[in-house]
Amino acid sequence: MKAIDFLPDIYRQRDALRRARIWWGFVVILFSGAIGASAGAQVWLRHGLRTQLDELEPLFISAQTQVRELADLQSQTVKAANEASLFTYIEHPWPRSQILADVVRSLPPSIRLTQIHISDEEMARSANQAGPRRPPGENEAGPKTSDAEQDLQKLQEEMDHRQTVVELDGNTADVAHLHEYLALLSRSSLIASASIKAMEATPGKGHDRTNFTLRLIVSPGFGQRGHEGPAPSPVPVNNHAALPANGCEIALAALGGGGL
Repeated sequence: MKAIDFLPDIYRQRDALRRARIWWGFVVILFSGAIGASAGAQVWLRHGLRTQLDELEPLFISAQTQVRELADLQSQTVKAANEASLFTYIEHPWPRSQILADVVRSLPPSIRLTQIHISDEEMARSANQAGPRRPPGENEAGPKTSDAEQDLQKLQEEMDHRQTVVELDGNTADVAHLHEYLALLSRSSLIASASIKAMEATPGKGHDRTNFTLRLIVSPGFGQRGHEGPAPSPVPVNNHAALPANGCEIALAALGGGGL
């Protein structure tokens, strides 16, 4: 049996509207709660971040101070290293007495030296070494170099293409001993290379002697291009002759046996 509704339509509309308002109120309350919870979470997060920031701020300031101190120390270290390099380079020429000591310490008795010449010679420069080390204007565009570094660069440009050469004139009655002496000089850490420049036999009464000229190239000093390893240990030599402090050519007459 079909139910008959005698209520007017206005009552049914009022009931639907009342139910809709209930749902709207529920939705508004739900969204208000979500927004309030989100705002509360943000406030809590901001408070937590502010607390962490307050805790980290002294550490950040301390770290910045340490970074500035480290930069200052690095700058001082670079400056000290440049000055040390300059001072070391200024002392790079090996003492003439040390060169002479290394030459005569292994001299056999059968070899007699008559002349020792020590001089500086200009080395041949390749095409990429002929110009300055830094192109013009680089100092203006790049970081400014210190005075010590600029002085070192000037000295290197001037001195790195020079080498110390020792020429030994003498005579011997045994050429085999001469070659052994040359081999000993070649193994010396102070001598970069040793070779025979000239050799001539001279007949004499009873026994022949051979005149020779040896050419020795001294190893580069500290800071010079091509320098490797520590400095050779000085070898004491008995009966040292007086040597000029800055002489570039030394002539010693009648050096015989194994000492000066």
